[in-house]
Amino acid sequence: MKNILFVLCALFCLSSCEDFLNLSPDSQPNANDFYKTESDFNGAVMACYQTLRSYPTMVLEVLEYRSDNMYMPSFTSGSQDKYEINHFQDNKTNSLIADIWKNSYSAIFRCNVVVDRIQGAGINADKKTQFEAEARFIRAFHYFNLVRLFGKVPLVIHEITDDEALKTPREDVNKVYEQIAEDLNFALQLPSKYDKSDLGRVTAKAAEGLLAKVYMTHGKYAEAKVRLNNIITKGECDLLSDIKDVFDVNNEMNKEILFAVKYSKTLINGGHGMWLSLSDITLGHFSSVLKKSYDVDDKRAELIQYKKTGSVYLPVKFYDTQDVSTNQVGNDFIILRYSDILLMYAEVLNELSFNTDVTSKESGFYYLNQVRNRSGLSALTSVEVPSQGEFKKVVLHERYLEFPLEGNRWFDLVRTGTAKETIKAAHNIDVSDFRLIFPIPSAEVEKVNNPDILPQNPEY
Repeated sequence: MKNILFVLCALFCLSSCEDFLNLSPDSQPNANDFYKTESDFNGAVMACYQTLRSYPTMVLEVLEYRSDNMYMPSFTSGSQDKYEINHFQDNKTNSLIADIWKNSYSAIFRCNVVVDRIQGAGINADKKTQFEAEARFIRAFHYFNLVRLFGKVPLVIHEITDDEALKTPREDVNKVYEQIAEDLNFALQLPSKYDKSDLGRVTAKAAEGLLAKVYMTHGKYAEAKVRLNNIITKGECDLLSDIKDVFDVNNEMNKEILFAVKYSKTLINGGHGMWLSLSDITLGHFSSVLKKSYDVDDKRAELIQYKKTGSVYLPVKFYDTQDVSTNQVGNDFIILRYSDILLMYAEVLNELSFNTDVTSKESGFYYLNQVRNRSGLSALTSVEVPSQGEFKKVVLHERYLEFPLEGNRWFDLVRTGTAKETIKAAHNIDVSDFRLIFPIPSAEVEKVNNPDILPQNPEY
């Protein structure tokens, strides 16, 4: 039973969810006939989860290469798009950026189908709320990525026709954030946990954690504080004593994980290929700046070292062995974990008030030091960090050491206004202001063919 999430996802997604919008032959049910039972809607929700499987590609080929975590000195055949992103030379025809836009809106479409069609469904009320909340969480997650990557984006929260899509304008960033927050507040109704058969579904704490990150990113620190404090005081999550255990494939969905993309390497199409595998570790792209940033006692340094598995090498953070039947690996991809909650809380408390009492639960030091101590580093005090501004820099640096390969760094640099100076120091690249967001894919702009509806981002 433990793999039911993968099985349902695989069965439902053999045909794309979009196919249900088209009228089908009389011998097959059309969309209106399909969404009737609890099982139907559960399958539709699984199709929403399935869209998250592309998220690691976005992180590892776009977000990490946009940051100072990775550096490509040159490109080989097939890696030019990634090189251009890494060197801030990307343009509106970059295929990796186009895939993010396409995959995100395809995912949002699936979520909208669930949200719209479940309204009149004659199913169990609790399940009805759960399914809508799951779909709205996933929709919010995709919009959160889109608005941070592209700025203003079309905001579509209902099923629409192709013609309507071509007439949907880019929405103000604040309006997009309002919708994201609305969806995540609804998702707070989700269960706090599931039994093993449903392990990996979104929980209330995942919704609250993502909502906190949304508020913090949007500068709403008081609202973020409430959500982060709720998670911490409930005691449902905790730091594991050894950080390597967080990423151990035999210890997935442990107490530190709030939400992760689930995989199973023993199921056909249930696992994935090896992330960042190398046949020659000298060809790795971890930046020298990142590798040199770790103190000799920092246990996290090992996670970006390479370890051999079969004939190739993998980062320890993503280490697994291939299944002999499927030739896949099955690491989950962690989206949100408890150390992120603690470091966000440290940052938020500091933004609201600089408190030098390291023993106070109203001091950012209290939460920052929990993460540092777990990593083998000594606690910091106001002697080493004497001001609010210095504390902000220290938390940003701690996040740098804690979350490489997890998709946080580029977004952290942009929201703290430190992207340009950081990339210049790390790679000696001058980053223009307009490159703090990505271009709208040219295919999408040309499809709409109306600058009043879908204009290109300036200077692209």
